[in-house]
Amino acid sequence: MSQASFRAYVDESADEGFKFRSKPGDTGSSDWFVLTALVSQGATDAETVKIIDRIREEFDLHPRKHVHWLKLKHQQKVRYSQVIAGLQVSILSVCVHKPSLVEREKFEKRYNLYFYTARYLMERLSWLARDYHAPQRYGGDGTLDVQFSNRQGMSCEEMKSYLRLLESRKKLGHDIRIDFDYMKITQLSTQTPGRSMGLQLADAAAGATFNALERDRYGNTEPRYFQTLRPVVYSKHNRMTGYGLKILPREALANMSARDEYRWLADS
Repeated sequence: MSQASFRAYVDESADEGFKFRSKPGDTGSSDWFVLTALVSQGATDAETVKIIDRIREEFDLHPRKHVHWLKLKHQQKVRYSQVIAGLQVSILSVCVHKPSLVEREKFEKRYNLYFYTARYLMERLSWLARDYHAPQRYGGDGTLDVQFSNRQGMSCEEMKSYLRLLESRKKLGHDIRIDFDYMKITQLSTQTPGRSMGLQLADAAAGATFNALERDRYGNTEPRYFQTLRPVVYSKHNRMTGYGLKILPREALANMSARDEYRWLADS
């Protein structure tokens, strides 16, 4: 039986609501929804994800403690990002600026925003597998095992059904850019982050990306964590934007270029 070449862990940051804040500091939905994958080589994945044990030790946490990005202090987040940036991994994020979405009512329906974001993430995961498959060095069949963080109320089968729909549409000639030779629907699974060290790493990568985009209560963003992760963000043709960092919809990216808090995007 063939073995997958890559192991991808997928987690999200923020919420899927559309009741936005009128100004920073108000309660309400986040402007951004982020879905992130952290990818390791299948042959070395078990050793890669054990870095969580080192993080627990450095942060003086219980050996079985779930390392949750939101509960860490700034200094810990900086250090955590530094450690991940030293791993043999790739990070991919799809980031949706919800206020910029056209026909917003479509995305308010159950899971539509999540599936919309996941489609673009699956595209990029399949491209990464296609680009980086090196059987002589790492072995495997070129495919990905993809583990999603459990979502309350949504089953793994619902995600698989959505991807089967996309696969069938692609066969009919629709513009579906997932390469299903590398993204095998049968190789999708779910797990709770507390039971998956890989998902805890993905949680950190998603949180770092979200912090670089979302304004805090004072109207500021914090790009330092993401900039620290930059060496392991998936790039192609020396470009990160559109590959390891996909921003949707297109209009959102155009509007960001003139804003000081997103100046870090200029070199991507």
